[in-house]
Amino acid sequence: MASSSSQPAKGLPANPPKVSSEDIISQKTDLCISNAIVKAGLGFGSGVLLSVILFRRRAFPVWLGTGFGLGSAWTDCERSFNPVAIPGVRILPSPNSPNAPSPGQPSVLERLSEKTSGLFDKSKDLAQDASEKGKEIAQDAKQKGKEVQKDLEEKVRKV
Repeated sequence: MASSSSQPAKGLPANPPKVSSEDIISQKTDLCISNAIVKAGLGFGSGVLLSVILFRRRAFPVWLGTGFGLGSAWTDCERSFNPVAIPGVRILPSPNSPNAPSPGQPSVLERLSEKTSGLFDKSKDLAQDASEKGKEIAQDAKQKGKEVQKDLEEKVRKV
């Protein structure tokens, strides 16, 4: 007898259990706390080691190592709670959300890209116009300079 295709494969649950948001936050918080303890401990240990070996038992390597460890743990926690802070990550809206673009509408990125290209073209045209006006003013100044020079040469000849 053939098995029906509507049944899930063995080993896979039919409906995966839903995880509450409180559980997700508590898992992330536990991970952050354990990361902070481990990384601060590693920084402390490396600071003590450097202090004994290189810096004649001074305190600053211990504090510096501990600070680096805590800073690293803080960064990992920030990335865990705010994935948008990671470069290159973007969160897409679900197809059922009201903010999701319809197939005929351009996305926000496409609209911004169009606006910036239009503004860039405008600024390019304005820069060319200003450059042409500057060239005209420079030519007029040269012309007037030559006229003044000729007038001065004539006055010098008369004297």
